[in-house]
Parts: sequence; structure tokens; C-alpha cells
Amino acid sequence: MSTEATQTPTVWTQVSRIVFPATGEEDTLPLYVDFGRASPVDAPDAGGRRGGRIEIDAAAGAKVDRGDLIAEDGGTRMLPPGLRLSLATVFNAFPASYWRQWTVATKVRLVLNVEGAANVMVYKSNAQGRAQRADSKRTKNGENQISFVLPLDSFTDGGWYWFDMVAGEGGARLVSGHWEVNAEPVRPISLSIGITTFNRPDYCARTLMVLATAENLKEILKRIYVVDQGNKNVKDDELYPEAAELLGDRLKMIYQGNMGGSGGFSRGMYEAVKANEAEFHMLLDDDVIVEPESIERLAVFGAFCRNRTMVGGQMFDLNEKSVAQSFGEGINKWRWLWGALEGTENRIDLGAANLRSRSVLHRRLDVDYNGWWMELMPVSVIAELGLSLPIFIKWDDLEYGLRAAEIGVSTVTLPGAGLWHIAWGDKDDSRDWQAYFHEHNRILTALLHSPYERGGRLLYELSTLDVKHSVSAEYYAQTIRLLAIEDILSGPEHLHETILTRMPKLRELTKEFSDAQYRPDPDAFPAVSRTGKPKFKRRPKAPNMVTLAPWTLKTIVRQLLPTSEKAKERPEASISHADSKYYVLSQYDSALVTKADGSGAAWYRRDPKQLRHLLARSAAARAELAANWDKLRKQYQAALPEIVSLDAWEKTFGI
Repeated sequence: MSTEATQTPTVWTQVSRIVFPATGEEDTLPLYVDFGRASPVDAPDAGGRRGGRIEIDAAAGAKVDRGDLIAEDGGTRMLPPGLRLSLATVFNAFPASYWRQWTVATKVRLVLNVEGAANVMVYKSNAQGRAQRADSKRTKNGENQISFVLPLDSFTDGGWYWFDMVAGEGGARLVSGHWEVNAEPVRPISLSIGITTFNRPDYCARTLMVLATAENLKEILKRIYVVDQGNKNVKDDELYPEAAELLGDRLKMIYQGNMGGSGGFSRGMYEAVKANEAEFHMLLDDDVIVEPESIERLAVFGAFCRNRTMVGGQMFDLNEKSVAQSFGEGINKWRWLWGALEGTENRIDLGAANLRSRSVLHRRLDVDYNGWWMELMPVSVIAELGLSLPIFIKWDDLEYGLRAAEIGVSTVTLPGAGLWHIAWGDKDDSRDWQAYFHEHNRILTALLHSPYERGGRLLYELSTLDVKHSVSAEYYAQTIRLLAIEDILSGPEHLHETILTRMPKLRELTKEFSDAQYRPDPDAFPAVSRTGKPKFKRRPKAPNMVTLAPWTLKTIVRQLLPTSEKAKERPEASISHADSKYYVLSQYDSALVTKADGSGAAWYRRDPKQLRHLLARSAAARAELAANWDKLRKQYQAALPEIVSLDAWEKTFGI
């Protein structure tokens, strides 16, 4: 018998579909489809002009509105002769390097259904973003199914596959397409979803309706846990009854006190482990717009991974829908601060320059964690690691990623899977009640995981923030940051004890600070004084390494002087949120400062007595934290397994 006759036929499994946005969603179009020839990599204006509409020159010289080319049935309309349609986009190109690095697949197959004559060209890129044609085929008039088998062996550091299609003389239509890999899943493709929500019933109910009507999720989605922690409940939204009826017993509503994201997500994780009915559990934020294809892609990728892996989706800006928050996030362990991975950037506008024009998007990014706006976890990993730290919000997702890495479980942020979420720039989370959690949880996670003595540069950076908040008259933010240190110094027992009580206390404290009291009415404050000399002859700049020390000394001396009587009666200026930097605010005796989302303003008023009090407290608290760092580190690390255990959380849930 010949060797050829005994070979096992290749098994091909579909892993993603070619998808397009719904009709009218032209703001998202650059995430799905591109047009024309690629501009030079990293050219300033590469990839087309911003916005949902662009004019494309067809062979006949006609102008084509690209939004009109998308059909409602999931494909394209008939493309004009000579028009070049490119699927080199984050939602339709194939992230070959990720599949090569993490999964059992060694080949990928592109299958297309094309109507009419067209030239279809498949391209591959490397980690530097340089593209070359991998294959091409021509279709004829009528209905055509074509396929391309493509190897994954040359994508060690990065690279994608995609295809371009040029319509022939009579025009052509892309009916449908999908990507397949030459393997079967390592583990079952099944999942539950845990959604944590607080007073966003409209968003959450809309998400439930999307999940309820998603045909591609009917077989794999076993359960949805909605952990409702607010007093405006999802069940009261007008969309909820229909969504609940469609989901039936797959939907489980859970009501509990407000324990923030860490408490809400932990409850969903707890339920998933106890039910043990799905291979994966997905954490999904409530204030998002999500596409079911992305959920399926994460579950499928996780099922094909060689080892247990946590797989996350990307976050796009809900207000600027073609903008990605980042393509991968990590932690600077010396500073103990999160952010876009080194060599990448935040806020990548794919409407201004798409995949073919940005070399940085072709490198494979190995992340430290994925944000809990959308992350898929093997249920077995949750059972082994435990639940989240009980820290309400901030740093819970990063800490879990670090904890998972310690047992050999990696995190992958998969390009081509994502959702739309309110961007961080529209929030005041460094000044409002969230400042407590930034401080508390940054210190706590450093105690647990920092490889450096006393957290590396952390204590220095926190001390500089003390000064910045204090000289900016952000007395509320600085006061609650000091409360965070007091809680850390009290030991691990406070974590479960305060998860339900700390937030109400933080909100109550706003009554004592004018800088924390935002008013929507423009007439809520006295009119800004328009008399006298301007405060600045030129726009102020942040002090640099040379000028920082003298600037700080001069500013603190000025801050300790009495405030003017006029400034007590009327604000000296109205300062936008974008301009409200410490080196600006510190020069005023009083000012109106707008909120990040533009919904109101607060009156910042300098108080020398408050400044002296806060700086003295800060110095004492930082000294005590530094002196007790090693003792605290041992206490928290020893207590961690119990803190995150299902039994400990069960008591906190009151089950």
C-alpha cells in the first residue's frame, strides 16, 4: 500500500468569518475594509482620510462612496470595475503570528465565494510590516468558490495574511468568506459569560439582546451571569423581557451589593466554577458594544491553544469608533505602572492609517494582561488560581494576569476580536473617588508581585503625585489617597471587610471638599473675574529635569502664602479639563475646572492650611510605608491564597 494512500486527510476547521459592519455604521468601516492601493508604510496621511466616507477612483473614473458598497446580507454589493477592495484590516485579516505562536495550527486556508470576474490576491506581511504577494487567482463570470492554502511557518515575530480583490470588467461581488486552520480544537469550544453592571440597564439589556439573537453563539454559549449591583436594574429596561425570553434558562440574574468590578466579576467566576458546565468563562463589561463574531473568535482561539491560555479582546473607543485604545498592554515593573507595550502607542486611529500603512501593527505583542472589558479564561484556571482580589476596581485584571503567569498560564490579546468602550480620557479617575483605588491597588499589587525592593521607583512616583495633587488644590483626591495608605498599613484583613463600605465613605467625603463637588449649572458659581493682569504671559509648560527642583520650591513657597480675598469670592479663571495640569492649577488661588466628560465644573480653592496638613501627612505615611514594606509584603503574600479563595468570597457574597 502506498504512503499516499495511508495518509490521514487534512481536517479543516473554520475559525473566523469575513465580516462587515451593519448598515449605517460607517464610523467603524476602517476596522473591516480598506480601499485602493496601500500607501507607503507609516506615511503621514496613509490609509485614507478620516471619517466614514471617502471617494475612490474606479477604472471608469466614477466616484464611489465606500459605505454604499456594503450589503446587508454580510457581503459586498457589486463592486465597480477596477475597484480594489482590501481586507487588510484588524477584523478581517488573519493574525498569522498569533496562531503560529499559541495554537496547534500549522496552516490556514482562505475560502471565498465570489460572484463575477475578479482578481483575488493574497498577501502576507512580516513583523516589520513589509508585505509580499503569497498567491493569486482569477475568478470568472458567475458564481465562484476559490481557496488558498497558506503555511504558518514564517510568522515567528509577527505578520498577517489578508487578501485584496480587484473587480473585473463587469464588476464583481464578494458574497462571503472565512478562514480555516488544519487542526481540530484541543479542548471544547464552550463558554459562559459574566457581565458586571451598575446602573447601566440600557447598555446591559442591549448586550443581552445581541447575545440572545447571535446565531453563531447558540451552540457554544451555555450560560450568561448578569451580576447587577445597582439600584437601576437591568430587568426594568424595555429590552430586557424579550432578551430574557430568548435566552431562557441560559440567563441567570444575580443581585448583590456594589462590590465594583472585582466583586461583580468574581461572582460570575465563582458561578462558572461551581456550575462547571463550560470550558471557558468570559468577563464582559456592561457599558460596551460587542459583536458576537469577536466572542466566538476568542473562544475558538482559546480552544486551539496548545496550553491553557487567557485570551482577551481589544478595546475601541465608543465615541471614536475607528480608534483602538492599544494593541497590547503591559506593566513597567520598575515604575509599577501599566500602559501600552514598549514600542507601541495608545489611541491608534485606524481611520487615519490602516493595517497596510502601520508597521507597528504587524509585530506580535506578548502582553502581561488584558483588560477586563473582555477576557476569556479557562474555568480550570479560575478553579486553580481563585477569584479576583477584593479591590473593587483598578489593577484587578493586571494582578490576575500576573498571578496566572506564575503558574504558567499566558495571556494573549487577540487582534481581530474586540468591542467598543468609553475611553479613559472621558473619565476623571485620577481625581474623583477612583483616586483611592489607583493608590491602594497599585501599592497592593506591588507588594504581591514587584520583583524590586520596595517596589522599585513606585514610592518615589507616589510621593511626586502627593505634591502634584496638593499644589493643584485637589485636596479630596490627596485625602483619599492617604486613606488608601492607611488601609494598606492595616493589613490584609481589610480587603474583604471594606469592599462594600469603602466606596460609600469615599462618596460621603466629597461633601467636605469643593474640588470634588461638580455642578452642571454654569450659574452654580460666581462669575470668573475678568479684571487685572493675565496670570501667564505665555502658556505654561511642565518643568523638566533641570527646572523641577527650583519650580517645586518656588511653587510650594507661593502655595504657603495667604490667598487673595478676591480669589475667595470669585474664581480667577475657568480651566478646561485638558489644560488642568498641576503646573497650571498650582499658579491660581482659585479656578473653575471642568469635568472630563464636560458635564460640569468644580471650584478649586487654594488653602495654605490644608496644604501644610496634607504634605505633613504624606511625608509621614510614605515613611511608614517604606519602613514596613518587607513586613507588609510577607503578610499580603502569605494571605493571598485565602483572600482570593472561593470560600472567602462566598462569605463576602453572603451565600
